[in-house]
Amino acid sequence: MRRNPTALHTSNHVNFIVPTILVLMVALAPTVSAQGLTGGSIYSRFGIGQRESYSSPRAQAMGGGGLALRSVTFTNHANPASLSDQILTRFAGGLTYESLTESATGAKESRLASGYLNALQLSFPLKSRKLGIGISFEPYSRVSYRVDNAGIASIDPENESQESFVTSHTGNGGIQKISGGLGAALTPDLSIGIRADFLFGILEEKQQTDFQNVNLRDGNLASSTRLRGLTGTLGIRYVLSTLFSDQDALSLGATYTLPVSLAGERVFTIGQGESTDTLGTSVNGDVHLPWALGFGVAYQPNSIWTVVADIQYENWSAFESDLPLPGYVVGDTRGFSDRVRISAGGEVYPFARRSLNLFLQRVAFRLGGYIDQSYVTPDINQEIKAYGVTGGVSIPGITGGTSLDMHIDIGRRGTTDNGLIRDKFVRFGINVNFGDLWFDRARLR
Repeated sequence: MRRNPTALHTSNHVNFIVPTILVLMVALAPTVSAQGLTGGSIYSRFGIGQRESYSSPRAQAMGGGGLALRSVTFTNHANPASLSDQILTRFAGGLTYESLTESATGAKESRLASGYLNALQLSFPLKSRKLGIGISFEPYSRVSYRVDNAGIASIDPENESQESFVTSHTGNGGIQKISGGLGAALTPDLSIGIRADFLFGILEEKQQTDFQNVNLRDGNLASSTRLRGLTGTLGIRYVLSTLFSDQDALSLGATYTLPVSLAGERVFTIGQGESTDTLGTSVNGDVHLPWALGFGVAYQPNSIWTVVADIQYENWSAFESDLPLPGYVVGDTRGFSDRVRISAGGEVYPFARRSLNLFLQRVAFRLGGYIDQSYVTPDINQEIKAYGVTGGVSIPGITGGTSLDMHIDIGRRGTTDNGLIRDKFVRFGINVNFGDLWFDRARLR
């Protein structure tokens, strides 16, 4: 009797990958708190923070869409219908470093930097290429900003005594999303999927006033808003094959995310110097997030090229909240507008996708771009949009199904008109993508 060599090979991969995944997750854990560093955009101050979205290392370098993408080497968590593609158990995770330059009319430029978690994703097939499960953890929104304002206070009007001070407004936190999805292929061309999304997080705001005179006591006022709620996403994908040749395929994908009411609890604190005291009891209320709709298309003329285009819509003009938020007054939604994100991109394998190719012949190159209209604006007469160009490279691992994916995102957000701020940002992301054949029974013969 002897074991199947394939089973032994799989076991060795598992013994290597499992510790690697655990080490990676421990390494990534501090980056969750790194989102609290005040090195982000001032526009993350408004609403529930700056919206974040992430589907896969592959799609991130092609503009960030990919709702219709098919792949057995990457798991597409943006559309639960794509979970049916899986052959291997797959884990992906990564980090992003952002360098930000803010400019305003009549003010000096300020430069900030921060790092944060892209996502942690795990998926595996229940039945190869027919039924699959995916689990992910990723940011839904991010709050990370700091604004300093200098001023002069009148201490003794009779003696015309004045003291200078600096007031700092800072924000930290955001909303995270834990998702679990199921995708099924009803036919070789039609797949459907469903995903449950648990949203939770803390939005923190703090106002700190520091006097230059050490004899005057500094003051601080802070609020912490804890939110949580459950929503769901439905997905569908249809593939049209051999449209113009015997190698091409056109994929169409769509998703719909249900509206959700997040239960909120807000606590205020006030203090002098470094100390804070709770003020009274907490305030409770619901924050109602809107429904979202997405459409995507992907075309593969052959094994070398893939092109994608996506549009995503979120109905933020219907946003409601029992709790006031920056840019939002209870009962008045004029500060919020519908979010629209349009993206497109492409991927090329110069030497086609052949497993027997040499190492450098299996490298993929990606390029894309996007336009993102924000759901919040400090000025109701001025829309805030972000424009970005993305690119990336996928470096294959020594074993099949594994890759190191890097992407860069260069863009700008906002405007200096009407006293607003313009952001110029450069984001660099690195992601690891593991794939292996787990749960394969050893055969005896």
